[in-house]
Amino acid sequence: MTGRWTRRLRLFCILLLMSVPTVTWGQTPTFKMLINPTTTATWINYALSRDGKVMAANYGGRIYRWTADTPSFPSGGFTFLGDGAFLTSSVGISSDGTTIISARTAADGNVNPAIWNQTTGWVDLGHPANGCILDGQWGSGYDVNADGSKAVGLAWYCPGAEGFVWSRTSGMRSLGHPSGASSRASAISTDGSVIVGFFEDPKSGNRRPVRWAAGKTDLFAGAHTPGEATGVSSDGSQIVGQAFDQSSGYAFYYTAKGGLVSLGTISGNPFDQSIANAVADNGTTVGWSGDPFGAGIQAFIWGPKIKMQSLQKYLQARGVLIPSGIFLSSALAISADGSTIVGLWQDANYNQGGWMARFKK
Repeated sequence: MTGRWTRRLRLFCILLLMSVPTVTWGQTPTFKMLINPTTTATWINYALSRDGKVMAANYGGRIYRWTADTPSFPSGGFTFLGDGAFLTSSVGISSDGTTIISARTAADGNVNPAIWNQTTGWVDLGHPANGCILDGQWGSGYDVNADGSKAVGLAWYCPGAEGFVWSRTSGMRSLGHPSGASSRASAISTDGSVIVGFFEDPKSGNRRPVRWAAGKTDLFAGAHTPGEATGVSSDGSQIVGQAFDQSSGYAFYYTAKGGLVSLGTISGNPFDQSIANAVADNGTTVGWSGDPFGAGIQAFIWGPKIKMQSLQKYLQARGVLIPSGIFLSSALAISADGSTIVGLWQDANYNQGGWMARFKK
C-alpha cells in the first residue's frame, strides 16, 4: 500500500509541475544605463511604445528614436530624427512605435507641432484657426494615439495657450480654454477617446486637471482642485497626475469607480511633493517624489496593490544591480503593458542621464 501511494504522489507532482506555466515576473528585471546620444542636452524626456521596445527621446530639443535592435555602438540604440525646438521638451510616441510627436521649426520659420513617421518623415501639423505666433512658436505636440492618426498638444492663441487635437482627416482644432486663461492637452488614450491635461482657473490662474471626452470638457477632480493630469491608460479609464491641497502637491490616481486617490509621498512628509508621470494599463504608476527645492527627488512606483515606494529600492529588492553613486531621480514613462520603465538618474556631481528597467513577461 505504501509503495502504491508513493507512486501516486510522484505522478501527482510530475503532473503538477507540467501544468504550472513559467512565471517570469519573479525573475530579476533587466536594467541598463542609456548611452546619451548627445553631450549638450540641457534636459531629457522619454516616451515608450506599448511594449516598451521602441522609445522616443528629446535631448535638449534634439529628437531621437530608440529601439532595442539598433546596433548599440556608437549610438547606444538611438537614431537621430532631426532637430526639434530648443525650448520644447515635449515628446510622445504611438503605441506601435511608428509615429513620434514633438515640435520643430517649419518652412515658415516658426516652431510648429510636428509628427515623424517611418513612411512620411516629418509632417508639420499647423495651428488652430484662432492660433497666433508667440515668441516664434505656433505650439508644440505632446502625444499621439495608437497609430498616430490623432495627436494632441499646446497651441498659442495669444495671450495664452490652448489644448488642441489633430487628426489626419480633420486637421487641427482647439479644445478650448477658460476666458483669458490657458489649457493644454498633455496625453491621449490609445483608442483616442480620452484626452487629459490642464485647464486654468480664470480667477486664480491655477492649473486644474481636465479630461476631454465625448465632446465635453470635464474638471473631473473638482472645479477648484489645483493640479494637472499628465497620463492616461489605453482605454482612458485611468488618469494620473498631480493635485494640490493645503500642504503640498501629490501624485494622484483616478478612476470613475474609485475617484481621485492621493498617492502621498515616499517619505510620508506632508511637505514633500510628488507627481505621477505615467500609468500602465494594469494601474502601475510611476513618477517622482521628494523635495525639489531641498534634499532632491527620487523615482517612485505605485500600484493598486502596492503603496508608493522608492523605485530604486523596489528594483534592488528584486536583484537589480544599480551602479554605486547613481540615484534614480525620476521615472518619466511606463509602457502600457507594464513591462518597461524609463527615467533619469543623477550622481553626487549632478551629472545626469537615462536608464531603463524591463520586467520580463
